[in-house]
Amino acid sequence: MKTIKNPWSNYWQKGVKASFLDERSRLQNYQMRKFWFERMDELTPKSPVVDIGTGNGIVVEWLSDYAAEKGKKLDITGIDSATLNPPNKRLTLLAETPYETFSLPKNKKVGTFVSHYGMEYGNLDVGLENLARQLKRGGSLVALVHSKESVIYRKSSEIDELLPSVIKHLKKSVYILQQALLTQTGRGMPKSAQEAEQRLNQFVRKHQQKQAFHAMNFVPATKHLLEAAAAGKKAESQKVFEDYLANVTEHRARLTTLFDATDSLGDISDITRRVEAAGFKEVKVQQVQFPETGIVGNCIQATKA
Repeated sequence: MKTIKNPWSNYWQKGVKASFLDERSRLQNYQMRKFWFERMDELTPKSPVVDIGTGNGIVVEWLSDYAAEKGKKLDITGIDSATLNPPNKRLTLLAETPYETFSLPKNKKVGTFVSHYGMEYGNLDVGLENLARQLKRGGSLVALVHSKESVIYRKSSEIDELLPSVIKHLKKSVYILQQALLTQTGRGMPKSAQEAEQRLNQFVRKHQQKQAFHAMNFVPATKHLLEAAAAGKKAESQKVFEDYLANVTEHRARLTTLFDATDSLGDISDITRRVEAAGFKEVKVQQVQFPETGIVGNCIQATKA
């Protein structure tokens, strides 16, 4: 049976710190870190703490900071079904560990489950039932999940709409122009390359005002590889082309998982019903919105009686 590779594995293997978080934006980092500090203050977390869909461990890092600042001792572990490559090697992260089947060694129970855009990427109903089994009585679940109303979903949808055209123009217009530049003999560009350049310029002009288009770095990447081709730097030009095509193709695959994950959640009433059906009590699901950023998803809070 053929195994389908997790489309997030390559992303985490690059050593990035987080998904859906612009590492250059101090405001985004501050808001999300503050969100998790406030949630921990509300519930007084019990050890051990397990972060579901941890990626390269940004929430584990934040909660470790929280414990240090509050003078608490928390045993914090992150789990993810993908392969990982955390930049902070001091974090305890378990790769290739689906939360639907996760359990601590020696039948130990978890004190607090947390998740930051992670739970919805698995089989939610099966996963929730397993979390309820693995949780101590009086333990808590806190999860930030995607929503169709969020700025993340909206921006991702805008990018997803453009990606097929970006990939098409890479394979057609950019490739033809690149090859012509690499093989030009001083007699000018062939007609096919001139037409490719015209198509490429029209495409850029059509979308240059869109924030989603700029987010994909199409212009800098194509400019780099075409300038390298014109300078006779074949290996450099081909590498930039291949790397960028691979990146946007992988990005499209990751976005597909985002849309599927969000669709699978349903609305707030659906989420509440499913969490309660798994055996949780005191279930509360609320929309999360930051004044400067907008809606970022829904927060699930529940306990095990």
